[in-house]
Amino acid sequence: MDTGTLKTPQDRIVFTFRWMLISILPLISAIFDVLNVRGTTNAINPIAGKSEHLVEVPNRILRNGMEQFLLHAIGLLALTTYLDETCMSAIPVLVSMFFVGRVFYSLGFKSSERNRGFGFFITFLPTLITYGYCLYKFATTYLL
Repeated sequence: MDTGTLKTPQDRIVFTFRWMLISILPLISAIFDVLNVRGTTNAINPIAGKSEHLVEVPNRILRNGMEQFLLHAIGLLALTTYLDETCMSAIPVLVSMFFVGRVFYSLGFKSSERNRGFGFFITFLPTLITYGYCLYKFATTYLL
């Protein structure tokens, strides 16, 4: 992928925001999973509380996805401020890993709660590395 045209910080931030649209797709899918369960079972009325167990797994997947996406998005945007145009190809790689991790997490959790670890790992490790790199750059730029 040619990222050589991303000369300005604004270009790089727009590029990152556009790629984050891919990151949000698993969340949209999780929302539809919750809607599907609510629409096809007795869980249609969440206030009644008698069928909330039916949406427990889809809600957990959605909640974890929201939490992970928030960390992912903030990390990507911070990373974008430290990268030049030659390194911006890291953004599609990180987004792809997030997307694949969320898919594996969802599929694993639906089969058994114990099977979610691989997807969580693929999702969270790149986020940790991103935060580590950004904190290093922050420290060496502003503190040291």
